[in-house]
Amino acid sequence: MRYELVRSDRKTLALTVDREGRVIARAPLHMPVSQVEAFIREKQGWIDHAKARFAQLPPPQKPLMLADGATLPYLGGQLTLRLTPTARVQLDGATLLVPADAQDLGPVVHWVEKQARALLLERVNRLGTQLSLQPSTFRLTRARGRWGSMSTRGTLSLNRALIHCPPDVLDYVIVHELCHIAHPNHSAQFWALVERHLPRYRVQRDWLKANQSLIRVLPG
Repeated sequence: MRYELVRSDRKTLALTVDREGRVIARAPLHMPVSQVEAFIREKQGWIDHAKARFAQLPPPQKPLMLADGATLPYLGGQLTLRLTPTARVQLDGATLLVPADAQDLGPVVHWVEKQARALLLERVNRLGTQLSLQPSTFRLTRARGRWGSMSTRGTLSLNRALIHCPPDVLDYVIVHELCHIAHPNHSAQFWALVERHLPRYRVQRDWLKANQSLIRVLPG
């Protein structure tokens, strides 16, 4: 089996399989190659399972380009961009009309963030009332690595990229972060509270993991 060997001053040997199916062995500086390869053979079943799981994932979402006919993921569906002689970005059914003289994605990003802020705030207020857990403040972010967070001061931060996700997935992230008001950790009590309000939360959580590339659809 082909694999990539990365040596460092670590004390233990670890294996990872990335989305492209590459096997990466991270080993101590002086560990014999024979020991590394014996470990890889021992973990063959786990490697095959990891590759099979990645093969079932949807292809990564490519960054949006400003072009007539380009598609923008929106609430679990797709909007088609049309460059037209309109004065501003506006929604027309499943079509997003964009000024033909736009020089970049700035107008689209502004429209998306306006929709995301209004939608997320409405759902935060509604779900917060249902859970009796209200954040002190809310802010929209352009984070490149996380969907949401809750600070110790009660500030709820939600990624604008949630507008690309289906509504049930969007709600999972909000419920997840609101539950951190009661349990600022990922303890058994925390997950029990999430499950009480979203019995199928694992489905939404897995969807987010499989579609992590949606965070990078729009420029930062």
